[in-house]
Amino acid sequence: MANREEPDTSEAVVVALALQKLRMRGGLVASRLRDAGDGSLLRLPSVLEHAARHEVEPPEAALQVISKAIRELANGTHRIVADSVLGAGLLADAYVEHGFDDRVVRSLRATSLMQRRTTLLANWRQLHLAIGISAPVAPSDRTLRGTIEPEVFRQLARRLILPDPLEPDEPDKQPFPASARRPRPAGRVIVVGGAVFDFVWRTNVIPQHETSTLADDCLLLPGGKGVSQAVAAARLGLKVSLVAALGDDWFGQMIVDHLRDENVDTSLLKIVPGARTPLTGVMELSLGDSIAAVWRNKSAINLGIRDIELLSRQITDADAVLATFEVPLETLHRTLELARSGTGHHPTVIVTPGQPYRNDRLSRQHLGMIDFLVGHTWELKRYLPPDETRFDPGRLAEHLLDRGLGTLCLLENGSGLVYSQTVPELRRLPTTSSFSKVSAITRDAFCAALAAKLIDDGQFSVGVAAWATAAMECAAEDYTESSMMPDRDRIERKLRNPS
Repeated sequence: MANREEPDTSEAVVVALALQKLRMRGGLVASRLRDAGDGSLLRLPSVLEHAARHEVEPPEAALQVISKAIRELANGTHRIVADSVLGAGLLADAYVEHGFDDRVVRSLRATSLMQRRTTLLANWRQLHLAIGISAPVAPSDRTLRGTIEPEVFRQLARRLILPDPLEPDEPDKQPFPASARRPRPAGRVIVVGGAVFDFVWRTNVIPQHETSTLADDCLLLPGGKGVSQAVAAARLGLKVSLVAALGDDWFGQMIVDHLRDENVDTSLLKIVPGARTPLTGVMELSLGDSIAAVWRNKSAINLGIRDIELLSRQITDADAVLATFEVPLETLHRTLELARSGTGHHPTVIVTPGQPYRNDRLSRQHLGMIDFLVGHTWELKRYLPPDETRFDPGRLAEHLLDRGLGTLCLLENGSGLVYSQTVPELRRLPTTSSFSKVSAITRDAFCAALAAKLIDDGQFSVGVAAWATAAMECAAEDYTESSMMPDRDRIERKLRNPS
């Protein structure tokens, strides 16, 4: 597994991830702080206190507070790295005085993160000498990205979650009201599933056997149900960690970078040295229909029982666990057992049965450990009663609920069917649109939104089902967009304005 050392508090995790996202957005600039995703940095108690005390807007306050935190980093290398990768320009005067060419100084504040990193590494030793410290051995680009930068952001986060101290000339000022100090805590979610890299061909027709067709577009994207559900949950403001196995090749690094950019914690990933990351070839039609072939590289990439057992505390402490059939059956079984092993609190367990196991199925015991099974009809044929010769969703649901399953959600185009032990009156998912194309991605949005709303409300209800369905419909409507997984505002707008 990757490094599992956790920051001192959950707040530090959120702030460190927000800094990583800011790095990708072009750096430490007030306008980018104003537009930054979930606004985690703007809601920091230290930022709110600074804004109130100095009568400035939160983006400007965040700029000043983060800049101060960078200057106060005790480790000189960390100051240089933070200043460079965030494009802050706080050390520019020292670099100029040391004789650096103006082009180098400008490059360290370039819009492109790649350009800032390249300049930092090319001038590593001289940048250290410019601020009067000796330079450690210059790291590789990979070490800078994967080890040094996360540690720098962790240290910055620790400083930023502290209250902004009163300044010497303001002894009588009162701190910002305690009621405004902390945002409402986000739910903790663990996703156990697949991480693959997708090659997506968009076309108007799926070619027949021994024929070919022209594609309108070709995309290379991080994928897998585990990745998609983790990203979807993070977009909803949840604190998300992904548990998955991948290689340390270029595709694996792109997946890790994507997750970090989306505020998903990557510390629980199992990264296999020298292994090739699983790949998927997808052919996608204009309305979202698709076919796919998955290469899992099972001989090298495997998330086993031992990997899951190392995470028992994280699983039992979570508010929700989202799991998929992308992991081996025995690994899924152990995940379910751990989710039910704690005393008192148990996380809500939501399982996606894709891809279906070829020759195995969940045992009766483990079906009883699942709160929500969210699937398509073709994935669940194996779970029909033995005497059934045709697919009957009602008989399937009766069979599964008799074996202890909490709720079955069968998704279909336009809406979906629900069979629940807790809300027996609900039979069809509430829909806000006349058309919604259900796909693997929209199902991932549904599962993430279901987890988020259950954490909010504490129990399943018609309103929870409506909110999750609206998230699915948003993802269907936005499937051509780069940010197709909806945030909370997008879902609420959908519920207010269905058409």
